[in-house]
Amino acid sequence: MKKLYIFSYGLHPGQVTLETLAAMRECGEVYSHCLDKAAARQFAAFAPRLKLTPGLNLRESARAAVGGLKKHDTVGFLTYGNPLFLNRTVPELAKAAAAAGAGTKVFAAVSSFDGLVNMFNLNKFSPAGLRVADTAALLYGPVFTPGMDTLFFVPYVLNLPGNEGARADFAAGLRAAYPPSAPVYLAQYGSVSEQSRAIKGSAGRITPLLNRLNERHTIFIPAARTRAKKKAARG
Repeated sequence: MKKLYIFSYGLHPGQVTLETLAAMRECGEVYSHCLDKAAARQFAAFAPRLKLTPGLNLRESARAAVGGLKKHDTVGFLTYGNPLFLNRTVPELAKAAAAAGAGTKVFAAVSSFDGLVNMFNLNKFSPAGLRVADTAALLYGPVFTPGMDTLFFVPYVLNLPGNEGARADFAAGLRAAYPPSAPVYLAQYGSVSEQSRAIKGSAGRITPLLNRLNERHTIFIPAARTRAKKKAARG
């Protein structure tokens, strides 16, 4: 049976696993949408038939990888992060591979979640817990839990055309749930050519932060005492 391997180098090539490197050697071709030529050279010994797909987005590169099964029994697709964490392309890729008569194996890798845990020291999260939210799933009904540390992944969807109303609702809901001075961070964990960084803003001025969103950002909001609790404490 033909096989499609879905690999990841984690957040940067130095995090690739030995298991992944060994499996790359089995592939007739390995397609990647996320490497430049300099980074690709690091994989040359393990994936001599590495095919970069400049100009193609993630989905287009995935389709190219499935096309490679016409020529080879085993083909690889190399991406970044955890391929199974909030990644809608991987299920589509597995479905396309099945239609081509191939099985799929996804290899484990470091995700942006791991990087954010380190960046914000989230091994010491709030007593109420740490909430991980998919902004896309909450687009038309955002829920805020100010008593918990919260990570909003893929928040860039708020800035996509047609989502202006959802963005306004998100901003209004956040301002209503948190004190104006509550810190809000726009976090980007470093990848191949980018440095990790976090931009600090506040709940009262969330709009300027939303204006800066890109596809690699995650919003982190530490747990905060709500206005109602503060008022009760003063009373």
